[in-house]
Amino acid sequence: MNHPVVTFTSKYGSTRRYADALAGRLGTRAVDLAAMRDASDADPLVVLAPQYVTSILGRRRIIRAIRSAPGRTALVVVALSPADDPGRGTLAQKLVAASGREVTTFHLRGDFDPDRLRWMDRVLMAALRRELRKTPNEPMARLLLTRERIEFVDESTLDPVVAWARRPGTPGS
Repeated sequence: MNHPVVTFTSKYGSTRRYADALAGRLGTRAVDLAAMRDASDADPLVVLAPQYVTSILGRRRIIRAIRSAPGRTALVVVALSPADDPGRGTLAQKLVAASGREVTTFHLRGDFDPDRLRWMDRVLMAALRRELRKTPNEPMARLLLTRERIEFVDESTLDPVVAWARRPGTPGS
């Protein structure tokens, strides 16, 4: 591991918490993706980004960072849905394909605090809740219809990411 770079984009804080914890474990600091010019000195590069509605936040910046990294790259997607949710993998695969590079992907769960939502997000949540009421026994419906804070951030789930970052390897492995 020559010079690990941990970068992130975050909307409500879960992804930043993971990025700060990961950077601390790798002996570096987390850099906001918006402040990073390129990743030409990153080896490896780890990008953390939240899934927001039906996209991954910061898509264009993520692709630029991945393309500029000379060594191995990883994308860590943080979302409320379970890590094995098939929709999450599809979004990450599309982003990775757009980068034109081999990228290792990881999926972590984030928190949700309805009291912190911005106005537009409140509107979107109201629409989502209307749909979820049609299937109240589905796992996401049970989570989101309660309107309570949900806490899934677990720094121990970073262990596989840390192991990947510390492992020597070739680009994209």
